[in-house]
Amino acid sequence: MLVTMEPEIQQNLEPLHAHEMLKELKTMFAQQAEQELLQTTRNFHSCRQEEGQSVSSYVLKMKGYIDNLERLGHPVTLGLGVSLISIGLRKECDGFVQNYNMHSMGKTINELHA
Repeated sequence: MLVTMEPEIQQNLEPLHAHEMLKELKTMFAQQAEQELLQTTRNFHSCRQEEGQSVSSYVLKMKGYIDNLERLGHPVTLGLGVSLISIGLRKECDGFVQNYNMHSMGKTINELHA
């Protein structure tokens, strides 16, 4: 197992027994996942549609964050995802958001993008 690891990690784990090594690796990967979750959440909540950016590319970017959160074990519900995406749209899209809220409830993010 040690042979396939990066040299620095290999050096730190070499003196450990197999069980201790597995515990250390689990801790290390859990910490990395927590850091990735924090960064993804920050990016997701701070993402806004930029001037000149198409709605399509903005929605795809947000969908990427939603997919990443799900991969990390923190799925975003449809309603929350749509709400957070809507909040980040530019003022010019207020008509679209109003129309969606009145007529398109229950559509998935993929259906909105289509």
